[in-house]
Amino acid sequence: MDKATNKLRASLPARFLEVAYLVGKVPFRACKSDPRISYTLYIPQRQYSAAHQALQEGTLRPSDRLPLIVNIHGTRREATRCRDSLVDYANEHDCAILAPLFPAGVDGPLDLDSYKKLRSKTLKSDQVLLDIVDEVREVWPGVNTDKFTLIGCSGGGQFAHRFMYIHPERLQRVCVTAPGSTTNIVDKPWPYGTADVEDVFGGRTMDLDRIKQIGDFLLIVGEDDNESNPRHREQVELKKWLDGAMRKMPTHTGTDRAAVQSHVQTLKELHQSWAEHGIDALLRVVPGVGHSYEGLLPTIVAWLERDS
Repeated sequence: MDKATNKLRASLPARFLEVAYLVGKVPFRACKSDPRISYTLYIPQRQYSAAHQALQEGTLRPSDRLPLIVNIHGTRREATRCRDSLVDYANEHDCAILAPLFPAGVDGPLDLDSYKKLRSKTLKSDQVLLDIVDEVREVWPGVNTDKFTLIGCSGGGQFAHRFMYIHPERLQRVCVTAPGSTTNIVDKPWPYGTADVEDVFGGRTMDLDRIKQIGDFLLIVGEDDNESNPRHREQVELKKWLDGAMRKMPTHTGTDRAAVQSHVQTLKELHQSWAEHGIDALLRVVPGVGHSYEGLLPTIVAWLERDS
């Protein structure tokens, strides 16, 4: 953001924040570093207007800035649901909600997963999220972006725990919800393991001590999110078809997709992997719930409210 625009935004009277679409449900904005990716926010009007006014008067204290929660969508890309589902919590607990949108098809017509792995042929989704958070800091200086809470459901859960491995210093709390595949802390190449993190991420290493310092982790899945789910069987068949098709391609590397297993088993194995490396996470298997964000949301909100 250029200095003139930044100065104009900073001088905007608080009473105009709503009509400028800078509070409430903020329209999707393109990420400047990668316009393929966009994001929306929910900024509580009353709370942020007070912070904005204090900022203009030079009386804003660090504790007055609104905490930030980042909620990452799953494969269906329902970013507005990620935002809207936490509006009541944001109003009650004076925080901002950020929901990025990583579109499908970024790396080809069948690409659904590129953002989940953090690095793909054309996308560095972890860096894009950091760039988006930097933009939030510029446009909404009354929001605390130094550290944030990260939530991800399904494909977003894949993104969330992998982001935690690489950027733990930016995170305050982490919630991993029903991921279909995970990166356990094992001696396998990324994203099946963490053996080559330094090569994949340009010299960044996985700092277990920094990860442990986050200290507040929730792993959550529905008890019925298992092999009996018809969708799980369809995913197994799709994996077999994709592996067979990819083996016929001249660019095939010889590495197939990870085995498809139930989300319950996948999350339990991640929990065990973390425990073996000293990461103490709360595991919740919710009775009567399948692969459903709405079904798990009350438990997620209860976890958020523990320290609010």
